[in-house]
Amino acid sequence: MTARTRKVPPAPTAVERHARVLYGAMGVAALAFGLLCLGTYLEQAWRPAPTLSLLAFLLVFGLPLLIGVLSKWASLRLLRSLALADGVVFLAILAFWLVVRAEPLTTGASDIPWVISFTGIPAMAVAVATRDRIGWAYTALVCTASGLLRAATTTYPQPLLVGVEDGLYSLLMITVFVGLTGLTRRRAAQVDAAALFVGADQAARAAQVARQRVRLSIDALVHDSVISSLLMAGRGGIPAPTIARHAQTTLARLDAVRTPALNPGFRATGHELVDALEQLAADLAPDAAVHSDLSDNLRIPAVAVTALLDAVGEALRNSVAAAGRGQGRQVVRTVTVQGRRGGIRVLVHDDGAGFDPARVPAERLGITQSIIGRMERLTGGAAAVRSRPGAGTEVEVSWTPEPSPAAAPAPAASAALATLARTAPAAVLTRPEPTTPPAPTRLRPPTPVSLAIIALFILVHALLAFGDDEPGATLPGEVLGFLALVLAALIMARPDNNRMTRVRAGVVVALCALAGALVAFPMTPANPTPFGHWYLGAITLLLVVLAVRGRSDLAWLGYALMTVVAIVWCLVNGLPGVNGLEMVSRHAGTLLAGSLFALGMARSTQALSVLNGERALHSAAAATTVAAIEERESQLARVNVLSRPILDLLAQSTELGPELRAECLLVEATLRDAMRARALFVEPLVSATRAARLRGVEVTLLDDSGDHQPVQMSAVVAAVADELNVLVSGRLTARVLPADRPFIASIVIGAATPQMLMVTPEGLLQEA
Repeated sequence: MTARTRKVPPAPTAVERHARVLYGAMGVAALAFGLLCLGTYLEQAWRPAPTLSLLAFLLVFGLPLLIGVLSKWASLRLLRSLALADGVVFLAILAFWLVVRAEPLTTGASDIPWVISFTGIPAMAVAVATRDRIGWAYTALVCTASGLLRAATTTYPQPLLVGVEDGLYSLLMITVFVGLTGLTRRRAAQVDAAALFVGADQAARAAQVARQRVRLSIDALVHDSVISSLLMAGRGGIPAPTIARHAQTTLARLDAVRTPALNPGFRATGHELVDALEQLAADLAPDAAVHSDLSDNLRIPAVAVTALLDAVGEALRNSVAAAGRGQGRQVVRTVTVQGRRGGIRVLVHDDGAGFDPARVPAERLGITQSIIGRMERLTGGAAAVRSRPGAGTEVEVSWTPEPSPAAAPAPAASAALATLARTAPAAVLTRPEPTTPPAPTRLRPPTPVSLAIIALFILVHALLAFGDDEPGATLPGEVLGFLALVLAALIMARPDNNRMTRVRAGVVVALCALAGALVAFPMTPANPTPFGHWYLGAITLLLVVLAVRGRSDLAWLGYALMTVVAIVWCLVNGLPGVNGLEMVSRHAGTLLAGSLFALGMARSTQALSVLNGERALHSAAAATTVAAIEERESQLARVNVLSRPILDLLAQSTELGPELRAECLLVEATLRDAMRARALFVEPLVSATRAARLRGVEVTLLDDSGDHQPVQMSAVVAAVADELNVLVSGRLTARVLPADRPFIASIVIGAATPQMLMVTPEGLLQEA
């Protein structure tokens, strides 16, 4: 039975989340409007065909409700199809009313067809499901149709004016939501584009870090194992069986790098580690004494064992290599192994000549990479080198296990992410903290759109306020209330941060409450006009924008004040207070829709900040894995081509002749070139360097350009190769200089006539 790999679905984009948020808000809004107009529907149900009337209501009410229910998990294709179906069904019902029921609604308490209450929902559905132009065209179409339907069914005089006023009011209200839909969709697309750019940038940097780490790891392996084997063989003084065993171990380690161990969870005991250290010391420094206080209670993971042995081995090799500076006396070496904080500490000490660590050349890899760098790359590892001229040297390497986590990691933290978090520096990758997401950005239309909406707001409400035959006594209050609402709208449109300040929001709420009182209290219930309470819709629209601007709490406070004004007006005029609630109830659905829009966008912004961080982290993890594999294969291929044939000979040899020793030193020098002078390790310079060394020339190649190789690198290679081809003795040092230098490379020739050449950024050679 074979295991099947479950395909992980891609993370949703900002555009997808935006659509789902709006689909979900539509469902809640449809539920609110459906409940608010249920009584009106029951009064206006078409008696000749009650089943058809019920089907129409269920479709208009049920389709957006179904979209809201399915919004979180259904495919966007299905949601889009349902949204378009809702738009078509709504148009069909409007057309049916206009063709079949185009007559005044004389029964019931309202002459407003119940279907008009839903006009904004299908308009929003189409706007979310289609492009901006189609959404605007549909909005204009349904607002026109609803205006015509209102004109055909109203019982007020001047039905055409009533239809125009109703259609314009619907257009104004829906324009705000459709405009915000288009704006937020464009911003979501910008978020996706930015996230893609950031993800690609982080992936590139993570891949660069991964390649660098792999190179350092391979270089450390080459330096500690391959080069040390070659030097042991080339310089002589070490028995051939020891060299053969060392070469065999080196070959096994090269193979292990390409094929990881089958049991990465293996842990060595303290005694097993001490045994390995004693064997290592016997091979590299037989006179070194090993002391230990470890017990078998300590368990050390394989990766830590390997790092400790490699670092200690390098320290012993350096100590033996420096023995010639011991002033003719026997150097005392000790290896002390101690338990420390649940881990291990190893001290390699000698009383030899010592050295100044600050004066070690940067290109020397023994201390910086094979000891300190190797231990720093190990989780829980540390290293320090202490030495002074004439005072001996002490190398300390240690490993401390990580503390057990207090809680299990989050399910989203995969092994790849955990690995990446350990290997990539914080400057490259940053995981956002879900507990403290950045403050959401509230969305505000740009100034031109704001001005257009304000102009439409003023036009529509001027028509609603002054277009009907109003008693002269109410005119001053309407004018003052109208001006208060216009001022509130202008304050709302003032350019500012997306989140409106609480002071300005409070001023808007106060102006809305004042306008409601100024317009309402001069009116009486006698001889009502179709839009006598126009201020309720105007205030609601301003409160919707206030909610979208990040002040939902003050928006609902404004709605509460508007409700109080309506109830008090009813009581003052001898009407039950419940009538005031009925007056404002139909506007609750509009404000609820706006609040849900604002809440959904805010939560979506918070979620996206975390999601985009996770997405970038996953991309970086994938890039790290691929880059590490590619770099490892490339570096191992180079090392194997250069060193495996000679290592195979050393692993099988019982005697080492002069030619084999000379070849070992030559291969060792070539490997150093590959590590220290990557930019120069290309043909024809590799062949020219080998030929010069065979003639006895001392060649040193260095590359200090890092990841910023000169454009004219080919000119540098050609110049160095030309100088080597004519040099028969002496020494040559070629260095690729850092990017901030006036020259890109230097060539120092130590021969009968010393000479220093510089390579210009244009690739020209000139004497210094």
